[in-house]
Amino acid sequence: MMAQRSNIDWLEDLHGSGERQTLAVGDLRQFILHSLPYALDESVVLDAQTYTELLAEISSKTLQYIQKNLDSFDGQSAFTTWALKIAVRMMLFELRLRRWRTVSPDDSFPDIPAGLHVLLSQHKFLKHAHEVFKEELSENQRKAIRAMVMFRMPKEEVMQRLGMERCDYFNMIHDARLRLKRRLELDGVIPHEENAAS
Repeated sequence: MMAQRSNIDWLEDLHGSGERQTLAVGDLRQFILHSLPYALDESVVLDAQTYTELLAEISSKTLQYIQKNLDSFDGQSAFTTWALKIAVRMMLFELRLRRWRTVSPDDSFPDIPAGLHVLLSQHKFLKHAHEVFKEELSENQRKAIRAMVMFRMPKEEVMQRLGMERCDYFNMIHDARLRLKRRLELDGVIPHEENAAS
């Protein structure tokens, strides 16, 4: 049976040391393991062993995150509600990663669907934006942005498939955004910043 704690109790116990902290960590772990399955979409389908292993993995990651970020808890909700939200986000992120790693090979990226090609060719603005996308960006930039924006591929998966380090990846995306912004400003599609501010 988990001990009843107020928000302040949770923070003090987890900030503490020795048996007090150990009991709080254990209680929070059990709460996450018990509550997380109820908080997830019922459409999530995994075999029992994989699901049990994943729950344990996500619970551990959640506890590590919470203990490093206790000071970010603002007290606007129950501490356990805050903790469960973190666990849900981590679980959904991990499920997205696993889906991409099983749906297609590690070295491939999804292409633009045939129906969208038709839409791009018919809609004037979309056609122009697509042409700018092709003309201004490198192949890796196009792959990365298309995968994340159109197919919601996690950036960690995109980095792995491109064989890029985190720093290089974020520099590449930053450069891509600047290139697109500059070109769209030159083409008069979006206002220049100085004009927009006036």
